[in-house]
Formats: sequence, structure tokens, C-alpha cells
Amino acid sequence: MHEFGLGEEVVKTVLEEMKRLTPPPRNLRSVRVVVGALRRVSSEHLRFAYEVLTRDTPAEGAALEVTTVPVTALCRDCGWQGEIDEMLFLCQDCGAANLQTLQGMELFLDRLEVEYSDASDSE
Repeated sequence: MHEFGLGEEVVKTVLEEMKRLTPPPRNLRSVRVVVGALRRVSSEHLRFAYEVLTRDTPAEGAALEVTTVPVTALCRDCGWQGEIDEMLFLCQDCGAANLQTLQGMELFLDRLEVEYSDASDSE
């Protein structure tokens, strides 16, 4: 299950980003990652890996939102551009196999939602 390897990278990146925030946040509420469909990642398995890997870290308890980017391509023969529904890389217009992949391999941390302490919280 390669989701644990990806989960490790996500957690590492999240923790690094949290360290960069000034002032340090009181709490991490949620994390959103963007994953291209060609990566063949199970969102459910990635969420499970994230939950396990964040135990006893500052990211523990934060929700993980996974946004999947569909595969899109450009036909070099007819110029058609669009989403590939199945993993058959054929032009949806002319049927050619001469496609250039435009998106679908993404994997990045898109957003951290953090909570800061109010001035009234500190004593």
C-alpha cells in the first residue's frame, strides 16, 4: 500500500510547514492535499495512513481532505483537449493514441487550516 509512503511525505511536509508559522498555531484543524488520478491513490487509505502517522505529533486529530485531480490530455493529432474518463489513453474525438498528458500526476499540500490562541486565552 503506497499510501503509507505518501502519507509519510504529507505528514513530514505538514509538520515542517507548521514550524514555519509565526506565531506558532495553537491547533491544526485540517489539511488539504491535491492528488492526481494517475497516482492511483485511495483517499480512504491515505486518510488512514495520515491518522496513524500523525499520532503523538502536533498534527494529531487534524482532518485530512484529499482532492483528486482528473486526468486531462491534449490530442497531438486533432487538438482535442479534455478529461480522460478511463485509463485508455485515446483521444475522445478522433481515437488517436498520440496524447500529451496535461494533468493527473499532481501531489501537493494545498492548505493548512490552523487555529491561533486569542489574546484573551493567554494568562
